[in-house]
Amino acid sequence: MTSMLRFVGLASLTILSLSAQEPFQKWPLSRAVQILNSSPWARQETYTVVVAGVGSGVSGEKEIFNRFYVRFVSAQPVREALARIQQLQFGYDGLAEADKRRFDEYAGGDLLSGFGDWIVVAVSFRSNDPNTESQVRRFFERETAETIKNKAFLSSEQYSQVPIRAYFPPRDEGIGAKFVFPREINGSPVVSAKTKTVAFELLAVPGANPKLRAKFAVKDMIVGGRVIL
Repeated sequence: MTSMLRFVGLASLTILSLSAQEPFQKWPLSRAVQILNSSPWARQETYTVVVAGVGSGVSGEKEIFNRFYVRFVSAQPVREALARIQQLQFGYDGLAEADKRRFDEYAGGDLLSGFGDWIVVAVSFRSNDPNTESQVRRFFERETAETIKNKAFLSSEQYSQVPIRAYFPPRDEGIGAKFVFPREINGSPVVSAKTKTVAFELLAVPGANPKLRAKFAVKDMIVGGRVIL
């Protein structure tokens, strides 16, 4: 778990790309953003609340849009997308080859070993209502592994509720709060190629009614016969 712990507070990891035709170092920003927002490893869950008597709606109502971004940051494509965004922010494409190598060493380091026995889900949040954004931010910042262990779960056909093993509040890197789950239970994988769907559930979080639930199709996460998660 040590390698995983070193990663969860960082935004990127330099690793070999799943795409043999185009390594992630050549991705345009649009592709990296697409992987983070609308790929098999990322979901956007939006909850709408209508508040009567304010705003500029037909009857004076206001619609509040609460959007959660749920991502498997332990999945290689998501890590590549985060790494590529960091590269573009630092002008990686214009660096000399020696500087690129130094940047790769700095960005990757001993994180190249990946996540091993752990599945990591990151959750971030946006809303058009500042009060709701503040409530959700305080929720994630105040929670601990102990207080959130009965609120956050992975679920599949094989396992109805897989509890977290660790929790990390949001940092400034923008990925959001991180929830750490085991890949196996008693030697059996939580998610395998035979699994149809896997869902992340978070109870009692402000902005979601009655709970946050993001469902993923496992078949879309299979690359070369192996579940990438």
